[in-house]
Amino acid sequence: MKKYITFIITLKILLLFGLSSTASAQHKSFQQMYKLYQYGSDGSQNYEKLETDLIEENKYTKLVDKELKNNDKTGLVNVVVYQDGKIIVDKSNYTDEIKKNNGLLRSNSMGKSLVSYVIGHGVCKGYIGSVTQSVADWNVLNDTLYADNTLLDILNMKAGDHNFVGERNYGNVQISLDGAIKGKADQVIQKHSIAVTMNKYFKGTKKGNKVPYNYSALATHVAINYLISKFDNAKDYEAFLTSIFKDHVGVKDRVSFQKTTWSSADFKEGNSRFTFYATSHDYIRIAKQIIEDYNSDSCIGDYLRTLYKNRITKNNKFGFEAKQIESYTKEYGGQFHMTPLGIDKSRVIFSMGGNAAQQIIMDMDNGRIIMVNTVDQHYNWKKIVYNVMKKGIK
Repeated sequence: MKKYITFIITLKILLLFGLSSTASAQHKSFQQMYKLYQYGSDGSQNYEKLETDLIEENKYTKLVDKELKNNDKTGLVNVVVYQDGKIIVDKSNYTDEIKKNNGLLRSNSMGKSLVSYVIGHGVCKGYIGSVTQSVADWNVLNDTLYADNTLLDILNMKAGDHNFVGERNYGNVQISLDGAIKGKADQVIQKHSIAVTMNKYFKGTKKGNKVPYNYSALATHVAINYLISKFDNAKDYEAFLTSIFKDHVGVKDRVSFQKTTWSSADFKEGNSRFTFYATSHDYIRIAKQIIEDYNSDSCIGDYLRTLYKNRITKNNKFGFEAKQIESYTKEYGGQFHMTPLGIDKSRVIFSMGGNAAQQIIMDMDNGRIIMVNTVDQHYNWKKIVYNVMKKGIK
């Protein structure tokens, strides 16, 4: 009897610890940390001016204020709503880390969409012939499944890499859901150049016939570094980024992509990742320009419309959850989340999403932009983001 009681007590302790650990894992925050070693563009003195017409206090702004004030629990640090050509909500409660780095906000996977935008400019400037061309001409991808793809396949997360990396088969792993080889924490691809990753894990692999949608950090890294391989040197690539963000968009401050590796790997080996840094208003400037480009009679407009036309069904086996745009959209097109549930399918909405439910939602039809930046994912996404996306702020 004594042994039985001891067993029950031990079991209860283990169960309690397990539940506590699970809750802790679900409430895991990250720091909006700024990393050195980047490719980027300086800002401009002739930056794009943003009009502001802040709405008076209402139910929505009270909720935002409350969740920002309690960001040790909600994780919310920044909310901006751009509507009818003006910023109408602009609220923040930055952490010390963000303040220390002059308001630069880390994109996490929102940067995947910005990679796609950069690639579009690469197509328009002739560095890449077409988004539908094969990527087999980059020797780093030789004898790997990625060489069996077009650039559009990779941008649409249909590279056929689901048995090696990504959320399709390894989405239940807590560490680096989309960037660990077979879900193993010691095989995170963000630490390596594409050349190292291909040699180590992908030599002799083939794409196969059945290719599901598979959200993967590696696919994005292959795409951006494929573009970079077309440049003679890093200086020329940064000049290209400057032509996009400083000259075309008109950012005010420096913006940049973090490098994949902090080693001395040559940039043609693929040492750029998608993590992006910009200030709050520069993110809005970029999103505003993407909307204008989509609606323009231009090459970059054609590129964005091609992404939308060739969007695919996610076939999300994890189901839909109203907690972030990634898990509440039916389709995916060229690194953008598309077709939110419960919203008229005819509305063209391009969305960026990142770890901790960072979001930039762009309505290409009415020009509305909703942006949130976070250090955790416990804010009221449905009221702060989804409802505004659906019907705006009156």
